[in-house]
Amino acid sequence: MAPGTADAVVSSLVLHQMPVREKAATLRAMFAMLRPGGRLVIADYGRQHGLMRLAFRLTVQRLDGIDDTRPNADGVLPGLIAAAGFRHVAETFRLLTITGAIELLTAHRPAQAQGLTVANDLG
Repeated sequence: MAPGTADAVVSSLVLHQMPVREKAATLRAMFAMLRPGGRLVIADYGRQHGLMRLAFRLTVQRLDGIDDTRPNADGVLPGLIAAAGFRHVAETFRLLTITGAIELLTAHRPAQAQGLTVANDLG
């Protein structure tokens, strides 16, 4: 598939297993694959609170390691998504599981380049 042609990119339970640098690079690659106006949908472990943080520590972090999973538990994904160039980043659903809270995050690639000026010679 050529860059800039996908209508949507979906990721499910992948990013929490990556170092932050790889999370950011993956999000930039997802951005590049989307056409202007395309949609990003991510289901992954997000910010963990209270008992969900404990469940996450006892399960996911034991299996996948603390260094790569802690940033997700601290809530870094929305900021990384925005830093990759996406707009309208939103948590649209939160599912509490026995292993921790999973977030459904959505965002869009801007429909047109930001900060460009259009010139005309009318008038």
